[in-house]
Amino acid sequence: MRVHMDWHVHSRHSPCGKPEATLAKILREARAAGITSLGVTDHLFGPLTEPAIRAARAEYDALPEKEGFLFGIEASCLRRHDVAEAARLGAAANIWGLQRGGAADDDLTVYLPGDLVAEVRPAYVIGGAHGPLGAPLERDAVIRQYHRQNVFLACHPAVDVVAHPWWWQGAWEDADGMYRTLPWFDDFSAIPRSMHDELAAAAKEHSTAIEINAGAVFVNPAYTDGFKHQYLEYLAYLRDAGVTFSVASDSHHPGYDARLGRIERELDLLGLTEGELWRPGPARC
Repeated sequence: MRVHMDWHVHSRHSPCGKPEATLAKILREARAAGITSLGVTDHLFGPLTEPAIRAARAEYDALPEKEGFLFGIEASCLRRHDVAEAARLGAAANIWGLQRGGAADDDLTVYLPGDLVAEVRPAYVIGGAHGPLGAPLERDAVIRQYHRQNVFLACHPAVDVVAHPWWWQGAWEDADGMYRTLPWFDDFSAIPRSMHDELAAAAKEHSTAIEINAGAVFVNPAYTDGFKHQYLEYLAYLRDAGVTFSVASDSHHPGYDARLGRIERELDLLGLTEGELWRPGPARC
């Protein structure tokens, strides 16, 4: 299936963004790749990334023409400890939002200050798990923590899409940069099926989409073909459970990375049509 939408794209304003990735260039290159509906979703990790979100909104507002191009935000799942520590540390805080210390079972949150949301008016918010949030680096502990984050995001009233569930980087990377073992790359069935059921139920109850992410998963060169096959089976299980999917390139390119064209086979195997995929509703104000 060829898709013509992409709801997870990063610009030069994300901490990991490329300086050449202006919104005008992203829009021009996305359209050249056949993407007619898309959204920029730069990272909001905490106070240190607020200026970047404001700058992205100002650049978006200045575009002379932006038909089919929406302004969104990607928020990270954090602990209340992370938010409090970021406020205490100020400029010394970790820009990625995850701060040292704190308990693994601390209450979860997302950093979406009401005054900032009112100012930048995102059309939608995607939320993702980006770290183990204090959990011991052991298979079962990391799985429980990531599941807790995914379900929290699916239930959060401000989150429209759960980004790249079970994406991972960091510990357990092999010397060649590949992920072959822990926490779930050697055997995705290490994640209990009951967790998939709980996430599907939460997403359906709260009308939250689950993301099919090309860049983070299917074209990720650090992930094995075996893992990608198991992940596709996972998405098929969620499909059969009635989950609504969003599609995303997760582009961190100097312009626009047309990765969605490289996962047409996976989308065909899932048996989806473009009309079944999630689209943003009315913008917040």
